Parts: sequence; C-alpha cells; structure tokens
Amino acid sequence: MASIEQVKAELAQAAEQCNATTNQIRAAIEGTEQVISRLRAVAAGTGHPAISEAIARAEQSKQRLIEATTVLQGSTQAARQYISILG
Repeated sequence: MASIEQVKAELAQAAEQCNATTNQIRAAIEGTEQVISRLRAVAAGTGHPAISEAIARAEQSKQRLIEATTVLQGSTQAARQYISILG
C-alpha cells in the first residue's frame, strides 16, 4: 500500500503531465487556427461546398480541442485539491 507521500507525489506528477498536455493542445489549437485561416483565404471568391465543409470541420476540431483543454485543467485542479486534502 502506498504512503500518503507517495500518493501526493503521484498526484503532483499527474497534474504536471496534465499541464504539459494542455500546452500541447494549445499548440494544436494555434495550428488549427492557421488551417482555418488558410482555408478561409482559399475559400474567398468560391462557394464550393467542399471548402465550406473543410472550414466547418476545422472549426469543430478547434472547439473540441478547447473543450479538451478545459477538461484537463479541471483534472489538474481536482488532483491538486486532493493533494491539499491529504495535507
């Protein structure tokens, strides 16, 4: 059975990994924004449904990445809160 200190250390490491992953997702969000900008530039002057679909899917992807960031931040907060509870 793990000691309280071992549990706290594991929780802290998990929280740090969440932070690192959140930063990676933020980089993916920035990349997705660049994709959206490029698609919109290409779409200027055309009304082709395929370009509209590409933009919509990229925007949906960006939104899901934002949601993932929010969920991971909540995970980090919960882990840190439990560390505080453990003392």
